[in-house]
Amino acid sequence: MRTILKKLLKILLIFLLSTVLLYCALTGAAFYHWCDTIDIQLFSDMSRLPDSDKVQRIGDTVEPYLNVLEEELEKSPYLNDGQEHSITDGHIHTLGEFYDPLSFAIWAPLQIALHDIFTKYILISILISAAIAIAYTVITSKKINVILKVVIGYVAIILLVPQILMFSITHNLYFATNISAVYVNSGLTYFYIGYTILFVLMYVINYIIGKKMTKELNETIQEINK
Repeated sequence: MRTILKKLLKILLIFLLSTVLLYCALTGAAFYHWCDTIDIQLFSDMSRLPDSDKVQRIGDTVEPYLNVLEEELEKSPYLNDGQEHSITDGHIHTLGEFYDPLSFAIWAPLQIALHDIFTKYILISILISAAIAIAYTVITSKKINVILKVVIGYVAIILLVPQILMFSITHNLYFATNISAVYVNSGLTYFYIGYTILFVLMYVINYIIGKKMTKELNETIQEINK
């Protein structure tokens, strides 16, 4: 019982560590790329004059939000009624009544972009970490032969992870139709390569450790029999 509990704790630890490390790595890379490409510098380094193209792009992004907020603000029956209001007073209010429409219009796209960055890789991190934990469980099991280890720990994972990711996006399962849309995807190339390398490494390391333990055990038995 203690051995089983110890192995379960190892599997859980591998899953949690893999999830945290993968999420931090993927999200950090996405955030760095976003910071590197976002147009937040309005002035050129040489002339210190506003960059008209950047100002225009920011204006094109902000304008739709600003127009909606101003239209809703004009329709508000509570705007000039002489009473104090709050967002939680039970009336239907617009954000433009309590926040500067222009400031909120600038903040809204930024908030959406950050939300997308910090939530995009949650499911992917969990799935890949679960795959790693399953691979570890299967590879280190002495009751499963080599063929089943490859089928369960590698082939099954390679087939299932893309399906789950596609289902999370489209809410449809593609087992017999449109297979290329699921598996022939440039975004999954890194997963295929990375998981293959990781599976082979875990298998080789486990094989070396097992072989070493068997050798030490045989040497111990031989010394006892002398």
